[in-house]
Amino acid sequence: MDINVSPDIQAYYCYLLVLLLGLWTAGTQVSSRLGNLPGKWIMLNTWFLFFAYTLIPLALFWLLDRTNAIHDTSLFAALLIGAGYQSILSGSFSSIKAPGDVSAFLKPFAAWADAIAAQIRDRVVINNSQFDENLLSSIVKDDGKFSALKQVVLNHTADPAPLSLSLVAFAANQAVLGDEGVRAKQAALLYLSLKQASPQQFQYLLYRSKVIPRRWYLWYAKEWRSKLTAIIVALVLASLAIAGGVEFTRPAAQSRYFVWRLHKENGTDLDRHRARTQLVHYMGSEPAVYSQLAALLTSPGLPGTTADDILSLLLETRNLAASQKVDLLGLLVNSLRTGSSDIRERIQRTLLYLADDRNLTVPEDLLGWHSNPKYDASDIDGVIKKWRQVDQ
Repeated sequence: MDINVSPDIQAYYCYLLVLLLGLWTAGTQVSSRLGNLPGKWIMLNTWFLFFAYTLIPLALFWLLDRTNAIHDTSLFAALLIGAGYQSILSGSFSSIKAPGDVSAFLKPFAAWADAIAAQIRDRVVINNSQFDENLLSSIVKDDGKFSALKQVVLNHTADPAPLSLSLVAFAANQAVLGDEGVRAKQAALLYLSLKQASPQQFQYLLYRSKVIPRRWYLWYAKEWRSKLTAIIVALVLASLAIAGGVEFTRPAAQSRYFVWRLHKENGTDLDRHRARTQLVHYMGSEPAVYSQLAALLTSPGLPGTTADDILSLLLETRNLAASQKVDLLGLLVNSLRTGSSDIRERIQRTLLYLADDRNLTVPEDLLGWHSNPKYDASDIDGVIKKWRQVDQ
């Protein structure tokens, strides 16, 4: 797949898509490692493993964007990384290559995941043993449950004769084992025999014969414990997502986001155009955007084209700035402190344009001033003082 022909959409949609696909792949990864282990979703380690798998594609998507391997506005890149990040990390996917150091991360992560999965399996075995012990203890103490268990086992065992002989053999050792010991041995044998005879249905048979109550059957056999845990986790995640979405859609947060997208170094032309269009909308209600944009002009390494985008946007919205009592000229005067002589020259031309637009009187020496890389801080400070006098 050629990702260069991918639709270019808002970055947050791409990250959301990677997150959703990451949740899906995380579920499949956990299931492939743990299979149908009962009660695995009630354990903290399982969720720890699940979210680790979820975060890998998100981190990889961010890293590949940072290294210019992809753009974080590429729909195809989001699809490929969200669903096939393992192929990318292993180097078997030709369209997207992960940095070598990142690819090397896959083996230790797999070893860590194997160790976590082994811990989960061990815990499941312990939990199942404890469940069996509690169940057998209740059967031993209840004649009705013992009789029901014995009957259901004899009904579902292919050859009940050897089983009956074993039960009689245990009873013959009553002098050694005692009544409770004999009952415990017989119950354990019956329970094991039922498991072996009907491994898929033995819990349902226990429920139908009233050896276990309905709540036990639903909680353990039907995995309501896992379902309830998953519902709680889903509700927490949904609540966090809604809270984050509400916060992100606030005008102040949106304007900060689009300011970042406007000067993002490896952003696409279409993405910067979207950011510029959105900022024009927010600058009518969020005066803080002007100071944020002006501050960007002093950022180290700011490309000249990005500085032009910022300055043209400020000029385009100068009337909106005036209506909100934003001193645009004053903000740009402070931006003359940038370390780039080229950007300082661009700001100077913009200041002259704004002064002329406002019919301000500019001294001749300031009209003819041009930036020079050799100017030091005192030279720039002198020019800033002159411009402040113009702006008074």
